[in-house]
Amino acid sequence: MFESQDNRMPTTTMIRFARPDEARDERLAPVYTDRPGLRRSTAVTYREGNQTRLEKRRSRTRVFAEDPFRARFGQRLPAGMRQEARGMEWRKFVATYAPSTYRVESMTTTRRSAGRRDFDMTITGLREDAGTQVSITSMGAASAMTQILADHGRRVEILEFHQYDIFEATVTFVFAQHETKKVWAVGFGADRDLSIAGALASAAGRLHG
Repeated sequence: MFESQDNRMPTTTMIRFARPDEARDERLAPVYTDRPGLRRSTAVTYREGNQTRLEKRRSRTRVFAEDPFRARFGQRLPAGMRQEARGMEWRKFVATYAPSTYRVESMTTTRRSAGRRDFDMTITGLREDAGTQVSITSMGAASAMTQILADHGRRVEILEFHQYDIFEATVTFVFAQHETKKVWAVGFGADRDLSIAGALASAAGRLHG
């Protein structure tokens, strides 16, 4: 949704070789295309809907809360994350658990046979000088995003996974690990797949910087 495409712009493509049993299906190998000139967005992925009277009063009177997510949306954070985030103001919570180091700018999916799906994403942060257009086939958004991150040297292992629907969006919390480092991260999205991808991007940002 933030991309601007110029068909005349030169691009380079890196293709990973598929395993022998996948050689007949080229779509199974992720395809990465650099997008020079793609501006990184500073927009927050999640946009809050109209607040109720109770929510407005709560936001005025409770800037700091033991559970900042519950104060804002009425849902409790996962236990481990709730302990870490206790007393955080909302802006600090977002900056801490959803850093913008890597960002999924857009995503489209197409269903295939045997439960597989084609994912087409635009991601910023994987390269310093360009955004990255990714085409990958996977069983789900989590496996697709973890493979993309691993291919770029940002491995993320999910230890815990929590997901809620809020208003007309979805939020995903993950407790993730790389080697001995473990972090909580959050991702907001218009649908569940985008939320999952966003949470893993946030985790990669916290784990790898």
